[in-house]
Amino acid sequence: MALSFPDGAVRVTPIDGIDDPDALSLAAILDADHLDSALAASYVLDLDWLVSHLHPRTRLTLIADQIQHATTDPSSYAVVDPELPQPNVQLVHSKLLLLFYPQHMRLVVSTANLAPDEWSLVHNCIYLHDFPRDATRVFAANRFSLELAQALHDLSVPFDIIASMNHVDFARATAVRVVTSVPSAVDARRPRRNANMPSYGMLRLAQVLAPEPASNEIEFVPDARLLCVGSSMGRLDANWLRDFYLCAHARDPRVWTLEERAQLVADDLVDVAVAFHTQSQVEDNRGGVQAAGYVNCARSIIDARGFPQSSLFKLVPRTDHMLVHAKAIVARLGEQQRHGWLYVGSHNFTPAAWGRLHQNAQPYINNYEFGLVLSPVLFECREINCITAVRWNRQLVPLPFEPVWHPYKRDDKPYCSRE
Repeated sequence: MALSFPDGAVRVTPIDGIDDPDALSLAAILDADHLDSALAASYVLDLDWLVSHLHPRTRLTLIADQIQHATTDPSSYAVVDPELPQPNVQLVHSKLLLLFYPQHMRLVVSTANLAPDEWSLVHNCIYLHDFPRDATRVFAANRFSLELAQALHDLSVPFDIIASMNHVDFARATAVRVVTSVPSAVDARRPRRNANMPSYGMLRLAQVLAPEPASNEIEFVPDARLLCVGSSMGRLDANWLRDFYLCAHARDPRVWTLEERAQLVADDLVDVAVAFHTQSQVEDNRGGVQAAGYVNCARSIIDARGFPQSSLFKLVPRTDHMLVHAKAIVARLGEQQRHGWLYVGSHNFTPAAWGRLHQNAQPYINNYEFGLVLSPVLFECREINCITAVRWNRQLVPLPFEPVWHPYKRDDKPYCSRE
């Protein structure tokens, strides 16, 4: 059987009542009639809704921070609980599916939780990749398969599921890398039991973008322009934006002191656009109050001293008067800004997701997160602030938002869902 996504592909979630050729429903992704087993990870997971898409014979393993509407027979699924050093504070925010069929495995990395509204009411992004599977063969591991296995170990996925990937051929995963976050241990004297990657969060991003060791050359020329999309606003400040900006250039900020980093990249050179919905966008959205619940920001964050108000940009949805729940980073590099990379996954653009550096040590990370960096990406531009097409791996990349740089106007305010 021919694979639908042999080289990987990006799609968007459907919106009820809108015909979108780039949209894929959960039912189409699961292809339940042929599905043997599935691993499903989600921050919020509507169990009854998910199970309604599956054949009763399908073996199901769940990872979730919150499982809702769980009237399904508990003997029909298994639940995995990843390690949380601070269970009342830290959380599991990863969103992915591993789908095992007789002759292939499908990896799905989504910005949508496994809940019905997020597949019908708000815009989300999906990455899919089909890999050949042969239970009679053991395929050689490559960089991607090792990264995926390490990430699954971090999530405490049962060994038999990870071991089954030995029979999967990942050879065509060459233009994609795994970026994860894992909650930090609170007490350095009591380290985490499971921490399999050498780095996580923003430091993992820096590592993925440059396999070579980070340079400490003071002659650093920033040339990246970032559009950072999320549905939750974090406690941002100039130092955090600068640290992330350095990581986006494949530099480890810990090489320099805080003062040296400020000298290296002045505040006005940190080219980071934080794309977030405005108050008027949320008030005028077609999904009403129900859709508005998927945009999260506290007024105390926006009003905090040091919050980078000038970095706020309007998040323009793919469809007028709809809201975006996606988490993505569009990175444009070089003088012409026509090449770069794209991040898609569960990370909101927040310190809780990507980590915050403390005294040049390992960053503190609050969440489990899972995402992918697609590179190289080519951009077609009508003008410097407007990308007309995104291409990766010889194919167009549909996004649930417009990759445009629109600063907030004088009367624009970020939507605040609570005080």
